[in-house]
This record gives sequence, structure tokens and C-alpha cells, in this order.
Amino acid sequence: MEIPRELLDRCFRRGVECYPEEACGLLSGPEEGDGLSGFHPFPNELGRLHAEDPEKYPRGPREGYYLDPLAFLKLDRELRAAGQRIKVIFHSHPDVGAYFSEEDRDKALWAGRPVQPGIAYLVCGIEQGKPGGAILATFNDSSGSFDITEVVPPSGKRGESPA
Repeated sequence: MEIPRELLDRCFRRGVECYPEEACGLLSGPEEGDGLSGFHPFPNELGRLHAEDPEKYPRGPREGYYLDPLAFLKLDRELRAAGQRIKVIFHSHPDVGAYFSEEDRDKALWAGRPVQPGIAYLVCGIEQGKPGGAILATFNDSSGSFDITEVVPPSGKRGESPA
């Protein structure tokens, strides 16, 4: 799956806007194929949840993200009614680089299987408030783990994206 430059730029801009907290959202496209065309930023609800119950949610929005599941389901229904579907969950990593963390893997799996089958995970590194690199994690049914691919914008320049 290739992330179109415009959508990658929007993910990076969202990461810069939310810095030093993690940004999050979804990318969508036509039901069939790998094409992507929609950008859907979501608020990171982890700050609110952490403030309400720090024992249940020990991480804050600088160390994690939380997408509202009801908003996720609502968007999913709207997209499917229009012949589209959610294809990517994106989030940013402030000042730690673009990698698929153990926490990211844990949230993406339930009993060793994807929580959201067919959905990939885009992680955008934001370094000191500026865009860094990006990776895409896609579940591999054969190996039972995630394949990690460095995202290179169509320009071919690694880790570059305007803020």
C-alpha cells in the first residue's frame, strides 16, 4: 500500500499541530483495492481518559493515543454506505522516531489476531515539532506478525514532508 503524498503530508501536519502530544486519525479509500483518498483526524482522547482515571489509563497523550471507538464506528458506517472503508490508522510519535512500538502492537492485536483486520498502521515521527520519518505496519497472516515498511513519499525523499 502506498500512502499518497498529500495524505502523508496531512498526517505529518496533524502531528506537528498536536505536538508535543500524539496525533491520531484514519485514512480511507474505495472498498476495493489499496487506494487511499480520505483523511480523518481524530482527537486524542487519552488526555481526558488519563485525567479521569490515571490508574486505568497510566499513559498520557505524550506517550500514547486513544481513538473514540464510537466515533470510529460512526465513520466506518458512513464510509461503507458511500462504498469506502477505513484502511489505515495513523498516529504520531513525538521525539522518539517512527517505529511500531510494543504498545502499538498490543493495541492492534487480540489473542494474536488483528483487532481491525485489513487495517494498516501508519506511524509518523515528529522530531522537535518537525516531520521526521514514517513507517507502515501491516499484519502478515502467514507469519502472524506485522511487516514494517519505511514510507517513502512519491518524491522519493525519505523522511521529508512539509509542516
